[in-house]
Amino acid sequence: MLMGIVYNTTMSPTKTELVTAWLAKQEFYTGQGAPKLENIGGFRLEDPQGEVGIELSFYADHADTSDVVYHVPLTYRDAPIEGAEQHLLGTSEHAILGLRYVYDAAGDPVFLAQARELLAGNAVPQHRTESFTDDPRIRVHGQTAGKQAEIIRRPVAGEPAEAGVIGFWENALGQDLSGLVLRTA
Repeated sequence: MLMGIVYNTTMSPTKTELVTAWLAKQEFYTGQGAPKLENIGGFRLEDPQGEVGIELSFYADHADTSDVVYHVPLTYRDAPIEGAEQHLLGTSEHAILGLRYVYDAAGDPVFLAQARELLAGNAVPQHRTESFTDDPRIRVHGQTAGKQAEIIRRPVAGEPAEAGVIGFWENALGQDLSGLVLRTA
């Protein structure tokens, strides 16, 4: 299966529904009660084996008036990862691919390897909604080769002081904002 294909189809439950239920239980969640999420950006990485979908998504929480953006990298698989139950958001029925196991990518070895490859300049970020399309807006900043990637769960717009990957998302006015979304660990 080629992961370069972005399927214009449905998932049940949706990615946003799975992330909403999961996010409220995370220590980095700053809201009160259930979040009301909107996907406001992201990009994809390719699994060289073509088996695992890797999507780095940015969500705004409209449950309150804060400007918090959450970065939630996800992986999608056709089978569970043994020993990674604590990273499983849940399962979803994809209208074309069938049952998918959806994970917080922090616990997926394929994501961790591809994030290292991105930092090393060996992986090309892909557009989040267009098949087989690079996203040149996503760029590596600073000296990152040979380093591990750490997910920035609440990215902040602005020029980074640290080395890592700069991602893009939209504000409420539809304007592009950018900031560090992965840092070197």
